[in-house]
Amino acid sequence: MNTTTPLPGVDLGDAAKAVRSLLDVVLDAQDVTFAEWVALRTLGVAVPGRVSQPALRDGVVLALDLDATQATALLCALEGRGLLSYDGFEQVGLTPEGTALFDEIQGGVAAITAEVYGGIDAGELATTRRVLASVAARATELRARL
Repeated sequence: MNTTTPLPGVDLGDAAKAVRSLLDVVLDAQDVTFAEWVALRTLGVAVPGRVSQPALRDGVVLALDLDATQATALLCALEGRGLLSYDGFEQVGLTPEGTALFDEIQGGVAAITAEVYGGIDAGELATTRRVLASVAARATELRARL
Protein backbone atom coordinates (compact mmCIF):
# COMPACT_ATOMS: atom_id res chain seq x y z
CA MET A 1 0.00 0.00 0.00
CA ASN A 2 1.34 3.41 -0.95
CA THR A 3 1.19 5.77 2.01
CA THR A 4 2.55 8.79 0.17
CA THR A 5 -0.17 11.39 -0.03
CA PRO A 6 -0.48 13.35 -3.25
CA LEU A 7 -1.13 16.56 -1.30
CA PRO A 8 0.64 16.46 2.05
CA GLY A 9 -0.90 18.57 4.78
CA VAL A 10 1.89 21.10 4.49
CA ASP A 11 0.92 21.78 0.85
CA LEU A 12 -2.69 22.31 1.85
CA GLY A 13 -1.61 24.55 4.71
CA ASP A 14 0.66 26.62 2.48
CA ALA A 15 -2.10 27.17 -0.07
CA ALA A 16 -4.63 28.02 2.64
CA LYS A 17 -2.27 30.53 4.26
CA ALA A 18 -1.45 32.17 0.94
CA VAL A 19 -5.11 32.59 0.00
CA ARG A 20 -6.04 33.71 3.53
CA SER A 21 -3.32 36.38 3.40
CA LEU A 22 -5.05 37.82 0.32
CA LEU A 23 -8.37 37.85 2.15
CA ASP A 24 -6.69 39.60 5.07
CA VAL A 25 -5.54 42.39 2.73
CA VAL A 26 -9.15 42.99 1.66
CA LEU A 27 -10.44 42.80 5.23
CA ASP A 28 -7.71 45.07 6.64
CA ALA A 29 -8.60 47.74 4.08
CA GLN A 30 -12.13 47.77 5.55
CA ASP A 31 -11.04 47.43 9.20
CA VAL A 32 -12.82 44.08 9.48
CA THR A 33 -11.41 41.04 11.27
CA PHE A 34 -11.70 37.53 9.88
CA ALA A 35 -14.14 36.63 12.66
CA GLU A 36 -16.31 39.64 11.78
CA TRP A 37 -16.18 38.65 8.11
CA VAL A 38 -17.46 35.17 8.92
CA ALA A 39 -20.52 36.66 10.62
CA LEU A 40 -21.05 39.30 7.92
CA ARG A 41 -20.73 36.74 5.14
CA THR A 42 -23.17 34.40 6.86
CA LEU A 43 -25.73 37.18 6.89
CA GLY A 44 -24.79 38.49 3.45
CA VAL A 45 -25.54 35.19 1.74
CA ALA A 46 -28.55 34.27 3.89
CA VAL A 47 -31.83 33.78 2.10
CA PRO A 48 -34.12 35.62 2.72
CA GLY A 49 -31.52 37.86 4.38
CA ARG A 50 -32.21 37.23 8.03
CA VAL A 51 -31.30 34.35 10.32
CA SER A 52 -32.17 33.55 13.88
CA GLN A 53 -29.73 34.92 16.43
CA PRO A 54 -29.14 31.48 17.97
CA ALA A 55 -28.42 29.95 14.55
CA LEU A 56 -26.03 32.76 13.66
CA ARG A 57 -24.27 32.50 17.02
CA ASP A 58 -23.99 28.71 16.76
CA GLY A 59 -22.67 28.98 13.21
CA VAL A 60 -20.01 31.44 14.34
CA VAL A 61 -19.12 29.14 17.25
CA LEU A 62 -18.55 26.23 14.86
CA ALA A 63 -16.81 28.19 12.11
CA LEU A 64 -14.38 29.98 14.41
CA ASP A 65 -14.04 27.52 17.28
CA LEU A 66 -15.33 30.09 19.77
CA ASP A 67 -17.53 29.62 22.77
CA ALA A 68 -21.06 31.04 22.84
CA THR A 69 -20.02 34.02 24.97
CA GLN A 70 -17.26 35.01 22.54
CA ALA A 71 -19.58 34.61 19.56
CA THR A 72 -22.25 36.71 21.24
CA ALA A 73 -19.67 39.43 22.00
CA LEU A 74 -18.62 39.40 18.33
CA LEU A 75 -22.23 39.86 17.21
CA CYS A 76 -22.78 42.62 19.76
CA ALA A 77 -19.69 44.43 18.47
CA LEU A 78 -21.02 44.26 14.91
CA GLU A 79 -24.36 45.56 16.11
CA GLY A 80 -22.55 48.37 17.93
CA ARG A 81 -20.83 49.31 14.67
CA GLY A 82 -24.24 49.56 13.01
CA LEU A 83 -23.62 46.61 10.69
CA LEU A 84 -26.35 44.26 11.84
CA SER A 85 -29.67 44.59 13.55
CA TYR A 86 -32.20 42.42 15.32
CA ASP A 87 -35.95 42.41 14.87
CA GLY A 88 -38.52 41.52 17.50
CA PHE A 89 -38.38 37.84 16.61
CA GLU A 90 -34.65 37.32 17.34
CA GLN A 91 -33.92 37.47 13.62
CA VAL A 92 -30.63 39.12 12.62
CA GLY A 93 -29.87 40.83 9.34
CA LEU A 94 -27.42 43.28 7.85
CA THR A 95 -28.22 46.96 8.05
CA PRO A 96 -27.82 49.04 4.88
CA GLU A 97 -24.31 49.90 6.12
CA GLY A 98 -23.61 46.22 6.76
CA THR A 99 -24.87 45.31 3.30
CA ALA A 100 -22.69 47.98 1.68
CA LEU A 101 -19.64 46.72 3.59
CA PHE A 102 -20.43 43.10 2.72
CA ASP A 103 -20.84 44.00 -0.96
CA GLU A 104 -17.55 45.91 -1.02
CA ILE A 105 -15.59 43.11 0.64
CA GLN A 106 -17.30 40.46 -1.48
CA GLY A 107 -16.34 42.42 -4.59
CA GLY A 108 -12.70 42.45 -3.47
CA VAL A 109 -12.83 38.74 -2.73
CA ALA A 110 -14.35 38.03 -6.16
CA ALA A 111 -11.61 40.01 -7.90
CA ILE A 112 -8.87 38.21 -6.02
CA THR A 113 -10.52 34.84 -6.57
CA ALA A 114 -10.73 35.47 -10.31
CA GLU A 115 -7.05 36.35 -10.43
CA VAL A 116 -5.86 33.46 -8.27
CA TYR A 117 -7.93 30.78 -10.01
CA GLY A 118 -7.92 32.33 -13.50
CA GLY A 119 -6.41 30.05 -16.10
CA ILE A 120 -6.79 26.90 -14.03
CA ASP A 121 -8.87 24.32 -15.89
CA ALA A 122 -12.45 24.13 -14.58
CA GLY A 123 -12.26 20.32 -14.53
CA GLU A 124 -9.12 20.42 -12.41
CA LEU A 125 -10.80 22.83 -9.99
CA ALA A 126 -13.83 20.55 -9.74
CA THR A 127 -11.59 17.54 -9.08
CA THR A 128 -9.65 19.47 -6.46
CA ARG A 129 -12.88 20.48 -4.74
CA ARG A 130 -14.07 16.85 -4.66
CA VAL A 131 -10.72 15.59 -3.36
CA LEU A 132 -10.55 18.23 -0.63
CA ALA A 133 -14.13 17.47 0.44
CA SER A 134 -13.21 13.78 0.64
CA VAL A 135 -10.06 14.55 2.66
CA ALA A 136 -12.06 16.73 5.05
CA ALA A 137 -14.73 14.05 5.51
CA ARG A 138 -12.15 11.33 6.08
CA ALA A 139 -10.21 13.47 8.56
CA THR A 140 -13.42 14.25 10.44
CA GLU A 141 -14.33 10.57 10.54
CA LEU A 142 -10.84 9.58 11.70
CA ARG A 143 -10.86 12.30 14.38
CA ALA A 144 -14.14 10.94 15.73
CA ARG A 145 -12.53 7.51 16.11
CA LEU A 146 -9.42 8.76 17.89
